[in-house]
Parts: sequence; C-alpha cells; structure tokens
Amino acid sequence: MTAAVSLQNLCFSYENDPVISHLDLTLSAGTITAVLGANGVGKTTLLHLLLGLFEPDTGEIFFFGRPARKYSRTRRKQLMGMVSQNDTPPFDLRVDEYVLLGRAPHLGLLTIPGDTDRSAAAEALFTVGMTHMAGHAVTRLSSGEKQLVNMARSLAQEPDILLLDEPCSHLDLINSRQMLVLMKTIAEQGRTVVFTTHDPNAAAAVADQVLLMKKGELVAAGTVAQTLTRALLTRTYGGDVEVISTKKGPFVRAV
Repeated sequence: MTAAVSLQNLCFSYENDPVISHLDLTLSAGTITAVLGANGVGKTTLLHLLLGLFEPDTGEIFFFGRPARKYSRTRRKQLMGMVSQNDTPPFDLRVDEYVLLGRAPHLGLLTIPGDTDRSAAAEALFTVGMTHMAGHAVTRLSSGEKQLVNMARSLAQEPDILLLDEPCSHLDLINSRQMLVLMKTIAEQGRTVVFTTHDPNAAAAVADQVLLMKKGELVAAGTVAQTLTRALLTRTYGGDVEVISTKKGPFVRAV
C-alpha cells in the first residue's frame, strides 16, 4: 500500500521539555489510524507537527514519499484537513457558509468562491448527513451537529489526509457511533484518517492501525488485535484494564 505519511526519528520539545521522542512510523493511504494515550502524552502535538503548526527539532516527515519541507504552505493546507476539539466559527454563520470556509486553501485572498467550491461544500454536507441544516445558524446547533458540520468543513477542503483531535469527546453514544461510521466512509473514499482518542473501544471499532503513546514515545503500533492487549494498555495508561473478547473485537474497560 502507498505510504501517505512517514515519520523518521521525529523529535519535538516545548521549552526544553521533550514532547515527541524518536518517533518512527508509517501510515498507509486509505486507512484509519487511532492514536491512543492518556492526557499530555503528545497526541495532539503529533497532529500539529503533521499540519506544520510546529517544526520538529530533528527527524523528517514525508507525505506520499516527499519530504514535508518541500511542500509549499498552500499545498500542505490543501493536502491536510483538521477537525479540532471545540471548533466554532468566530462569528455567526449559516451552516452552508461555514462549510464553504473549508475551500479557503484553494482560493486566493480576494477570490470569491465559485460553482466548484459550492459544489464541494454541498457534497461535504451530504456526506455527513447535514444537508437539511444548510440554512441554519451554526450557533444554534447541538454539540453533535456542530461536530458533523466541522467535519463537513474539512471535507469541503478535499484533503488527502484528515486529522481529527478527539472527535467523539463531547458526543453522546449515538453521535459518537455516527462519527465513527463517517470516518470509515471517508477512508473507503481513499482518504487517510488519523484520530486521537482516550477510548480504546473507539479505536477497536474502526482503526486499521493503532498507535499507543506514553510520554511522547511509541509504546506499540499495529493492528487492533496486536495493540489492544491488557499488558500494552496497562503500560500505556498506567492502570489495570480488562480486555474482553467479543464477536466484534476486543472490548476494554478499566478495573
């Protein structure tokens, strides 16, 4: 499979405090990768490094075999979409207007969105099942609806790689499930999805690859079966867990 993202000996420190240490990994195109770990272990920092918001101290990031440093800032913004926690528009917008902001990396500073841009935004809303809310104010949406609209905004960008930071953190059971199903749909379209989570069961539901992180280092990387074991999860989270085998895969709970 084509490598969408490759990291080689990646290191990053914040105010001389190591956050990411000697990270090596490869993420295949069209797959879902879950990044698991406790708070403060470097999960979000890893996403920010991929986005180019931070520059690594040492090591190299590659996108589709090409060093990230050789991509222009504009091309990198087109390549990667990001859905952050608690994304909200800076001012009141209709849903369709907010989603259209996702086209910004493809437009010049004073360029007015055209038919292609509006079509991409409409398709993104359809993909997340929010077409019926296009004319509503974003501020009046529920937290679950806002998260879906944030996803649509990133999809309107038409990225090859989609990054999601704790996409289910403020969602109820039904909306969380909808978000996970949507992630699978996006990967089936050929996009590479990377999401951070505290919940091993979210990873078990959709991930092709799981990264377990602790203190900026990779504890393990592999399939759900290879990584979601009692020994590795206990090491990752620092507390005992129980892993129950089910027909749908492992189910993890703290003990």
